[in-house]
Order: sequence, then structure tokens, then C-alpha cells
Amino acid sequence: MGFFSNHILAFRKREFEQIYDTYSRRIYGFAMRLSGGDTWLSEEVVQTTFMRLWEHWDSLQDKQAALGYLFSTAKHVFLNYCEHEMVKYVYEEYVLQHGSELSTEPESTQDAHSLETYLKQIVANMPPMRQRVFVMSRYEHKSNKEIAAELGISEKTVEVHITLALRELRNKIND
Repeated sequence: MGFFSNHILAFRKREFEQIYDTYSRRIYGFAMRLSGGDTWLSEEVVQTTFMRLWEHWDSLQDKQAALGYLFSTAKHVFLNYCEHEMVKYVYEEYVLQHGSELSTEPESTQDAHSLETYLKQIVANMPPMRQRVFVMSRYEHKSNKEIAAELGISEKTVEVHITLALRELRNKIND
């Protein structure tokens, strides 16, 4: 690397560190609210968010607009994590029910990927309230009481949504 390349990289690093120092606590607080207080997940969201900022640094037109990018990215990182955890949960349920029927051949990896894609479609087609209740319950680890208070519905309604979501996932997988 030449003198100018080193100088540009050093400037980029200082600018990035300044944004990290300024906004990392706010992004952490945002992630804590999204995750229902999960410190490990919140730390992961912050690290992944800033890693993506670094990777896309050159494409940002206005470094002052980084805050909007950070919150948007943090939200997407969190939602992707929840979706991945949901897929793992449903797949584990599937394995528990059909374990003896599953193969350990390489095709199983492809089957797992196909199942993951299928599960995403099932969840995407659920009514919005059912999706939200299910994610809050299974991936944000909130109690039925917390979900009911946050969404302004009864605890019984929360139970019904969770039951219907699990039933729908199981039925469509079994089909």
C-alpha cells in the first residue's frame, strides 16, 4: 500500500471509530428493547451491525446519515436471528417427531435447507398478529403476560395464537 492508501485507511478507521463510540450504546439499547433484555443477543446485534457498516462504508453517501443505517441494519439483524431460531425450533420439533425416518446422507442437508425455506414461507403467510405473538414467545422469550400487555390483548388470546401457529407449522410440515 502506498502513502495515500494508508492515509485514507487511517482516516476511514478514525471516522468509523467515532461513529462506533457515538452510537454503539444507542444501538445496544435498541437491541435490548427488541430482544426483551437478552444481553448476549443485543451484543451480537451491535457487533454484526457495525461489521456491516464497515463492509458497506464506501457505499454510504453521507456518513452523518449512518444512524438511520445503523438502526435499520440492527432491526434486520435481529429479525434474521429470530427467523433463524424459529426455523431451528421447528426443525428440531420435526426431527423429534420423524427422527427415525431421517437420513444422515448428504441429501439430508439439502432437505434441511428446503425445509428452512418452506418454514419461512409458512410463517410469512401467517396472519401478522400470530407471527408477532409467536416470535415474541419463542424467540424473544417473553411470557404470555408480557406479550398480552405489550400487544393489548388477553393472555388467553396469546395462548390461542401460539397454539395456532405451532399447529399450522406442524400440519404443513407433516403434509
